Amino acid sequence: MEKKRPVGRPKKSDKPVKKAVKKKETKSTAAKKSPQNDIIFALDIGTRTVVGVLAKKTPDGCIILDMETAAHEKRCMSDGQIEDIKAVSDDIKKVKKALEQRRGISLSTACIAAAGRALKTVRCSWEYKLPTEKMITDEILKVTELDAVRRTCADFASKNDSSAFYCVGHSVISLSLDGFKVSKPEGHRGERLTTEIIAAFLPAYVVESLCSAVDESGLEISGITLEPIAAMNAVIPSELRLINLALCDIGAGTSDVAVSRDGSVVAYGMSTTAGDEITEVLMKELLVDFNTAEMLKTSSEDEIVYTDILLRENLINKNRVLEIIAPAIEELAKVVAQEILSANATPPQAVFLVGGGSKIEGLAERVAGELKMDKSRVIIGRKELFRRIISPEDMPLDAEHATPLGIALSYGEGVSYDFTTITVNGKKLRALDTRRLTIFELLNFAKIKPEDLIAGAGKSLSFTLNGEPVTLRGEPAKPSEILLNGEAASLNTVVAKGDEAVIVPAKKGENASAHISDYFEMQKIKSFTVNAFGKKTRAGVFVMINGKVVFGDRRINEGDEIVLVEKETLGKLTASLGINGDVLLNGKKADNSELLNSGDIIDYAKPFTEVAKSVSPADEVGQDPVQTNENEPIVTVNGIETRFPARSDGKPPIFLDVAAAFSDDPTQLLAHAGVITINGKIARLDEVIHNGDVIVIE
Repeated sequence: MEKKRPVGRPKKSDKPVKKAVKKKETKSTAAKKSPQNDIIFALDIGTRTVVGVLAKKTPDGCIILDMETAAHEKRCMSDGQIEDIKAVSDDIKKVKKALEQRRGISLSTACIAAAGRALKTVRCSWEYKLPTEKMITDEILKVTELDAVRRTCADFASKNDSSAFYCVGHSVISLSLDGFKVSKPEGHRGERLTTEIIAAFLPAYVVESLCSAVDESGLEISGITLEPIAAMNAVIPSELRLINLALCDIGAGTSDVAVSRDGSVVAYGMSTTAGDEITEVLMKELLVDFNTAEMLKTSSEDEIVYTDILLRENLINKNRVLEIIAPAIEELAKVVAQEILSANATPPQAVFLVGGGSKIEGLAERVAGELKMDKSRVIIGRKELFRRIISPEDMPLDAEHATPLGIALSYGEGVSYDFTTITVNGKKLRALDTRRLTIFELLNFAKIKPEDLIAGAGKSLSFTLNGEPVTLRGEPAKPSEILLNGEAASLNTVVAKGDEAVIVPAKKGENASAHISDYFEMQKIKSFTVNAFGKKTRAGVFVMINGKVVFGDRRINEGDEIVLVEKETLGKLTASLGINGDVLLNGKKADNSELLNSGDIIDYAKPFTEVAKSVSPADEVGQDPVQTNENEPIVTVNGIETRFPARSDGKPPIFLDVAAAFSDDPTQLLAHAGVITINGKIARLDEVIHNGDVIVIE
């Protein structure tokens, strides 16, 4: 029989075996962590602390399984707003790790609440047409409530920048069936159900920073609500809301108010005056850091020893602390009372103060005084006031736990919102998950208008070319493209968490366009002037648009009348002038096929009197016959001698006047001319014209 070794005296060779067993046990222990399943993990991310609660839903509320609190080591939040996301995320991780180790579970999702900083509320009524001859069920009520929320959000978005705010909570104020108020529509029949709600909106940056801190801690957000809504659910359940009650959640950074009346939550309010303002008074008066000031504010000791920033040790009694903070408490009481009156108009029948700031000594009495209420009707929250909450006897629940307990309770009852995280055109967005969120509803997030998904073809272009009508069609539109996770989708496609959507607007087709060069060989276009029967006449091959000669290429416009004029030969020119019979070209007989050149002189082969009747009295280019006033200079332009008229102001003509006489658009004429000279020298636009000048513009 093998002899047993004494306990605690293993052989040297046994050590590796023992280590291997230890590693195996550690691995086994880690593997025993169970999934989160139906356990609710509620996180209250406050200005001073992060509180995590594990709970399970019951038919009557929630059972609290465990709770963990981690104080922020530094001031990473202000007025309920996260300033250092990483620091807050690290504190969330501490809470998560502690709960996981104690309960042996792996936490993956958490429900949260947002503080009311810069809170905006909207009260709206919406009518919903009920299914014909169908009894109202819980499901129909949820659909109508959700429809009211969605329509309120759309109405709010139409008046505000929708990407700058999130709807973080709502309450149903009243229900009316066919115009009559009903408290319990279930089982009834009707045609129209009107839902009146109050919805709360917070700036996107407040919600986004909160969500980012949770994301970085390795958790997925399962639901989000508003802090006063959560606290209200823990302290003032629906069966008590017939009474006009006010709840004020006084944290370190914000004081949030909710008011009930006639069975509903009817108003919300908020203020950034809260517990930190009192702490800061102690910091300034006693020269201490924030944590020391917090300790002095919350200590119940009659005498407290503390060290100031000058490293001096001091002794102070509780009465002196209260004396220092008395003005700040008075101010906080006024702010709380003002917020309650702003939300309720008159003092309520009772006030519940919750949150860590509510425990400040003397605050409840001062609030009662400001509201002119009996002191007994302003009460500080405590464990006994948390309704529908079952917790272990030894679990220390107090006023500061109203919000985390309420978050768990709200999520269990389906009151919180599920924010769907999706990616639209590469940008991550959080949208209120209505369980039927579609691509169409993402358009607003992507800043795409519905009409941007529809585009028409480009405009057509109609004109006349050599007497024939021409119509060019615009290019067809490029249709919009909608992809969901890489696959084609439609506007009605439902999206889910984690989906990636790509929405590309339609692109209008290009308008039809054309240029002269699309129809004519521009290198063959060349015009010049000749002297035809004593008048300047344009010859060559040129284009006229709407009765005017154009030079160079030009864009064709709607309705243009385009004509190609061909007068490059003697025969074509004389035919255009309506002249039949023999003519002379530069004093000689010539064939009709003879090509013309700039400066050519064309004249009658017979005396003028015999052919004058067949000559058109108008000049081809719209110019008057050469004037014979002896006081005007006689010049030769492109080989044609002419007397040039003086200007209307009596001054002699300049070179630009000559160019204008040859074209309706002298700028184009000069821009396309290869030779521009006066007496063989380059001409200036303002150069004065004299008798005998020889001008060439070709």
